[in-house]
Amino acid sequence: MISIPFFPGAWKDSVFFSPIQILSLYPKLKKESFLDLILERFQNKYYDLGYRFEYLMREVPKLETDKDAEALGKLFSSSIKLKQIRIYDYNYRTMYSSDPKGPGFHKGLRLLGMQVPRSSWVEDTDGFLLYRNSSGDLYLQILKEDGDRIVQEASGSKKSFLPRDFSEGILYWVYKKKEEDSELLETNLNPDSTLLPDAEVSNSEESKAMIHALLDKNSKSQNFLVRPIWEKTIADDLEIFLSQPRKTRAEELLLILSAFGISLISLVCGILASRILFTIRMENRFSEREEVIQVKTELIRLLGQFREKTK
Repeated sequence: MISIPFFPGAWKDSVFFSPIQILSLYPKLKKESFLDLILERFQNKYYDLGYRFEYLMREVPKLETDKDAEALGKLFSSSIKLKQIRIYDYNYRTMYSSDPKGPGFHKGLRLLGMQVPRSSWVEDTDGFLLYRNSSGDLYLQILKEDGDRIVQEASGSKKSFLPRDFSEGILYWVYKKKEEDSELLETNLNPDSTLLPDAEVSNSEESKAMIHALLDKNSKSQNFLVRPIWEKTIADDLEIFLSQPRKTRAEELLLILSAFGISLISLVCGILASRILFTIRMENRFSEREEVIQVKTELIRLLGQFREKTK
């Protein structure tokens, strides 16, 4: 197709594979990005605690002085009942410490080369939990027992609070596998709704077990042309069921065949048109050569007549 000179690039891009969604990597990349975020959240137990810290830091948006840091530290202590908190600036200097005998800087960051990614938690050299904010200019240090307590208080099944534009169109359930059953950790659907319009389940545990069984059953393909309703992903002790809006496999197969058909027809037409154009150009060249030969022949004849008259 590239060798055909009169096919504009924009026309080729609009006709061939680019508009066909099945041949686009966007749905796959979106699903993988969503799964990576889910796995990171549930494999790092302090991940959601970072969201809570970021939300509280909005109350003091400009942290320019130690007095501002003191106001933020007291806000943390009163809001989530922290026994101790220390705030360090980008130079690892202590801006505020609820413990008056605290150090003037964080030795792990300043002296030992400790690295903390943005919006991440690490356990520092002294056994404390250290969080670096999303902008990267503040470090917050709390007791590990405080972090474990807050995480424990927030444990249990909950509805999703992921950004709506990120998970738009994706439905999901996250379960933690146990020896006998599975525990629901999070979903962006209503886990307490009835399964069927006329079905009533008196026991909520029985209802949760039925939901998990239905999800597992409908994650298995029964027919090649029928896509499973849910895509099941297992990572360690997590089971993730995802469903995103996609065409059926029959429709996608039809689109692929249509794309190849259009491409094949266009290729054949392009080759024929190229041959016709080549033939026309060659005929024009032969015609030009014949005209030149005729002109030369006429000139030779005239020159011959002129010589005969001048003798």
